[in-house]
Amino acid sequence: MKYFKSLLILLFSIAIISCSDDDDGGGPAPVDPLDTQGNLLNGSWKVKDANSVTKDGSIVDVFTNMTLTVSGGSKSGGSYSTSNSDSDEIWPNSGTWEFQSGDKNKLLRSDGVVVSISLTETTLRTSFQTSGGLKDGNWVFDFIKQ
Repeated sequence: MKYFKSLLILLFSIAIISCSDDDDGGGPAPVDPLDTQGNLLNGSWKVKDANSVTKDGSIVDVFTNMTLTVSGGSKSGGSYSTSNSDSDEIWPNSGTWEFQSGDKNKLLRSDGVVVSISLTETTLRTSFQTSGGLKDGNWVFDFIKQ
């Protein structure tokens, strides 16, 4: 009988310990806004139309057929490639990017250009400055998701 009481006390103690409060907040882990933004960037983006690229406020229509493809986007960055870009100085054929200083609206391309972005599920606006040569200026590209 003494053995039975000891066993019962042991089982009761285990039951109480296993029911202790080990709640981690009860909900899903918060999603990092940089991960959300990086994932939203993933995909193929086409220049919206002939009026969607400007340099210093003037329309530049030589990028009309350009496509920007972003892949691997996450809080640590990703990669991109372009097709039909008129200039490697403006949009290189390929490269990588990361969020600049943890800002979800600023990308630092692997060529050193800082790109400000405005992004929805279907639209992407990029603005950046290039220096040196004929392509020197402030550029804005409006893309739509394909």
